[in-house]
Amino acid sequence: MHDGNLTVAVDNLAIETVVNLHYNQDKIASLLASPNDSKYLLLGHLISEGYVQFEQLSGINIESVVIENTTKGTDVYLTGDFSLAFESKATKITTTSCGACNNDGLQELSDNLPINDYRIEFDDSILHIGMESMKSLQKGFRLTGGMHSACLLSIDGSILSFAEDIGRHNAVDKVIGKSVAIGAPNQQILLLSGRCGWDIVAKASRAGVPVIASIGACSSLAADCARSLGIKIYSFVKPSSHIIIG
Repeated sequence: MHDGNLTVAVDNLAIETVVNLHYNQDKIASLLASPNDSKYLLLGHLISEGYVQFEQLSGINIESVVIENTTKGTDVYLTGDFSLAFESKATKITTTSCGACNNDGLQELSDNLPINDYRIEFDDSILHIGMESMKSLQKGFRLTGGMHSACLLSIDGSILSFAEDIGRHNAVDKVIGKSVAIGAPNQQILLLSGRCGWDIVAKASRAGVPVIASIGACSSLAADCARSLGIKIYSFVKPSSHIIIG
């Protein structure tokens, strides 16, 4: 409706479906996610949720990850000879906004998260340049207005991996999964197209990412958790300013 006149237009919607992630036939997660890059979503989720160490997946052939599309969604399978660090309790669908809603304190949230031992030096100006480069790759967002993106940035300002998803944390899983082919992200910067919550800090910690930069805000729990784990966050990244936490 515009100026009292009704017109018919086409609207492109971001695809959201149930993506079931499996390891050796056992389901480890059911996510509401965008189906693109589902193979990398599985690899990244295994790492960022602490099921496996990054090194266990290094050198894996991405073609060994199998995708089956059904009327109920997408099933992704990986078969391997390594054991998971703990048994999955995937009894419900994880939504695009899930984080630490059921936890009350920082100690409970940060228990068992690894301390970051990596320190990287870089020119802060690459952060906004990297954000602009990431923005130029956001085809899904330009088409639908409903997708988040994440990327891993090298300390010289080059984008090493990029992904989009309807969920913030899914996009992070995907770029971590893509990093399996290019080496551990302990010398890289995680860029986010939106805000940084506790769940993203936890994923970065498990993947060994030492620095996170976001266009939007950083939550209080994310800030406290990052300080306790030795991770640095740059929020509200702009051409000539940003807020540094940690």
